[in-house]
Amino acid sequence: MRAHIAGAASLMRPVLDLPAGGLEVCTVSVLRLDRASSTPAAAVYVTWGPRGDCRYVGSVRRLQDATAVRTRVREHLRRRPERRANWAAVTVLPVFTATSLEMLRRCEGWVALALGPIEGTAHPVIDMENPVAGLAM
Repeated sequence: MRAHIAGAASLMRPVLDLPAGGLEVCTVSVLRLDRASSTPAAAVYVTWGPRGDCRYVGSVRRLQDATAVRTRVREHLRRRPERRANWAAVTVLPVFTATSLEMLRRCEGWVALALGPIEGTAHPVIDMENPVAGLAM
């Protein structure tokens, strides 16, 4: 799972809001995320099944919400309660808050392409000739 995350994250490196030391991926259980007092305001998030299978890729940008990722995952679980049995963990890939919604959606599309989630079919269309990693930010 770690290699898959690193590969997907590399596709959005210019907008990742990470420490200077490099990629420090945050993967936590869905239960732990639900208790988080703060989460990034803008991020691509990946949910994982109990066996490490990629279940879903999404994005959120709510600059006034100190728990944006947690709130968004809760919305998913409220709408489709059966996901509680299939969503064991969440990886959060934070982006700079200055990242536009359009760019965030592009990142979501690239990560979804790389990870091939089992759920979700409405991922943003990507431009194969202009990957996020190749853009100057």
